[in-house]
Amino acid sequence: MATYSHSKLSTFDQCKYKYKLRYVDFVRSELKTIEGFMGTIVHQTLEKLYRELKAGIVNSKDNLLKYYLWMWQKNWTPGIVVVKKEYNAEHYKTLGLNYLMGYYDKYSPFNQLTTVAIETNDRLGLTNNDKYYVMIDRLAVDEDKNYYVIDYKTNANPANQTTLDKDTQLAMYSLWVKDKFLDAKSIKLVWNFLATDEEKVSVRTDEELVEMKNSIENKINEIGNCIEYPATTSKLCDYCEYKSICPEWKRNEIEEVKPKYTRQKLLNAYLK
Repeated sequence: MATYSHSKLSTFDQCKYKYKLRYVDFVRSELKTIEGFMGTIVHQTLEKLYRELKAGIVNSKDNLLKYYLWMWQKNWTPGIVVVKKEYNAEHYKTLGLNYLMGYYDKYSPFNQLTTVAIETNDRLGLTNNDKYYVMIDRLAVDEDKNYYVIDYKTNANPANQTTLDKDTQLAMYSLWVKDKFLDAKSIKLVWNFLATDEEKVSVRTDEELVEMKNSIENKINEIGNCIEYPATTSKLCDYCEYKSICPEWKRNEIEEVKPKYTRQKLLNAYLK
């Protein structure tokens, strides 16, 4: 019996070698990217907002932004990597501030829905005795018992509706909601894309959820039977904490430093 998460399954699909290092060999890395760091601080700030709302405390925008800046300074370390060299840390700090200001202006006074849970930490049981990790950014409900599984996204480019309608992360979370909240009339999957100030929604039928759950369990079986873990290169490699020890990237580096002319080519050119 093991616990799986959306991140764990996505890593297997992205690069099996990365999966092996992280989840089989337990090779830990302290590498952090600026995008991930900024996203974490934004999430923590929104968590503060809604936790204190549940206690009857409404933070002002100014207080919330001060908290964000304080958390940034408190957690910042020089080792955080800025992959896109045309930007610096201040650029990303400002992006986070803009995301929070836009969100605050759009949803204040935050009474559209009632918050049920924040940053859940639970497991969804699967038929093969494995577990699926459930960590919902925010779970909310309206007066008609429609539940909302809400996820905050700080990436620059929002996913299109077709992609979201196939998303498994929030859909798996909705199965947990169905088990825990029997009064749920419906469950809506909601993505808040903070960079573009967009809210996108997806709804799944019971049949779609059953099919998806079966697919996830099949993927877990595939992982359990996996014996080879080849590396896969992609544009995501620049953000990978294992790039420095990846055999594919070592091979690429060797190719890059190979001399342009071999000894025989130089000799031929001289004779000519």
